[in-house]
Amino acid sequence: MKKLTLTTLAAATLFSSLALANPLEGHRVGLGFSDTAISDWERDVSIGWGSGIRLEYGYEFNRIVGVNLSYSENNDSVKVDNSRYDINGSTFQLDADIGYKFMLDGFSIKPYGIIGLARHDETHKIKLGDSHQGKASWNDTSLVAGLGARAEFGSHIYTDVRFDIAAYDDADIDQFSWTIGYKF
Repeated sequence: MKKLTLTTLAAATLFSSLALANPLEGHRVGLGFSDTAISDWERDVSIGWGSGIRLEYGYEFNRIVGVNLSYSENNDSVKVDNSRYDINGSTFQLDADIGYKFMLDGFSIKPYGIIGLARHDETHKIKLGDSHQGKASWNDTSLVAGLGARAEFGSHIYTDVRFDIAAYDDADIDQFSWTIGYKF
């Protein structure tokens, strides 16, 4: 009797977890927009640090957990005090999103939090006042955290809005992104 109860309990657990996981998994690819800001802690302000495209690939394991791989650009010419920075930057990121996908009539929405790793590469030309010019570049890898929401319309079209924060050694960078894509 004890063996039958344990077998029944194990089978019920397996079938219920498969029912939750399988219908909601799948690959997705998206294209969108990203906007980057850098924090200036000395003046307690956030400075716009350029915008650009965002490419992403994701995989949904179930309605709770997904994994994402993305590439974002930030390009701009920014004036800070008497200096001008011509920025050319990019961020490569791998993260997991954890939330809950709510299934509604004809669409779904998943608010989520993210945790992962990001690598930011940046080159900028610096012009100080009217006389001195220089060039600088840096790259760094950091933990990244954030919040977002993904909505799916029908079985294939999705849109994703998210806000990520990474604390690199030389700068804290915030990125806002919005993508539209296709789920397979």
